[in-house]
Amino acid sequence: MKKMGIIALIWILSYTLSGCGLVRTMTCIQKEKLNLFNWGEYIDPSLISGFEKANNVCVILSTYESNESAIEQLRTQSFDVIVPSDYAIEQMVEEDMIQSLDWEKITGFNPTIDMTPGLLTILSALDFDLLDYGVPYFWGNVGIMYNKNIVTLNELETLEWNIFKSNTYKIAFYDSARDSFMVALKSLGYSMNTNTQIELNEAENWLLELARKKNVDFFTSDISDAMVSLSYDIALVYSGDAVYLMSEQDSLEFFVPTTGTNVWVDALVIPKNAKNTALAYAFINYVSTQTSAQMNSAYVMYSSPRKDVYEAMISETGDFYAYRSAYAVSVNSNDEVLRHSLTIKAFVTDAWIRIRAL
Repeated sequence: MKKMGIIALIWILSYTLSGCGLVRTMTCIQKEKLNLFNWGEYIDPSLISGFEKANNVCVILSTYESNESAIEQLRTQSFDVIVPSDYAIEQMVEEDMIQSLDWEKITGFNPTIDMTPGLLTILSALDFDLLDYGVPYFWGNVGIMYNKNIVTLNELETLEWNIFKSNTYKIAFYDSARDSFMVALKSLGYSMNTNTQIELNEAENWLLELARKKNVDFFTSDISDAMVSLSYDIALVYSGDAVYLMSEQDSLEFFVPTTGTNVWVDALVIPKNAKNTALAYAFINYVSTQTSAQMNSAYVMYSSPRKDVYEAMISETGDFYAYRSAYAVSVNSNDEVLRHSLTIKAFVTDAWIRIRAL
């Protein structure tokens, strides 16, 4: 979900070699430790060092590549703070893996006052109260990155998700069952959380047709280099990655179909097996303040849940004014948050194996 290209690899390796090597091990021996479990390249390193210095502690950072792998690792390992996505938080609650938050201990972020309205709208529509368990960290949506010198906005507005069925363009698509079924279901006018078998079968057929197309390539890793070099005309991307791509390549623009998309939120949660809950709350407060959140958003390039940061980033003097089509997440009536469902997940996983076997 998050950009994990060569930049991320360099950052993780450098952090491992210089930060978590022998010198760091010796430095941390006598210090209190926070075990942070996060996506790769999903936090400004200066926030980690700043928190360590302010509290005279050590942060031990471990990373994961998917919510599913994070959940499996959490079954056997202890972490103090983890940053899963909405549907994964719902699963963790169902499996009694994370703590309920004590909002009296949260001083860095007040949802009623600080949260950007779009995110508040999408969370309010859920029958699952994510805020009982997590403090929003980043949010965004999924859309279409396109080369505006080749693909016209008029065509995108006409075809929306069906632009991926075009024979004209070179297309990059995520090798992701979850994201792919969202596109197919939304293009067909269905809920991305449908449990109606006929609708799921239609979505599978939509994707089978896509997979047979010779102008479509599926990516299991980062597609940033390919898009920056304009090797593809259109691609399925997350909004934060779109901000990064647009900052690297002036020919790229971002479009979100009005037929609906996945609006997601990642949040800071505290596992049930956390060994240092007090320090976990301190860390959550530290990274959730306006100053920290703005630094973090500028580094990671995803949309902040904080209204003050969100608005500042897309103001005329903001860092992402030129990329506001991706950073400014517009929530419409057809957008949804992915929900946890073992039944739907099982079908989608099996169907994706059939689709990718073509």
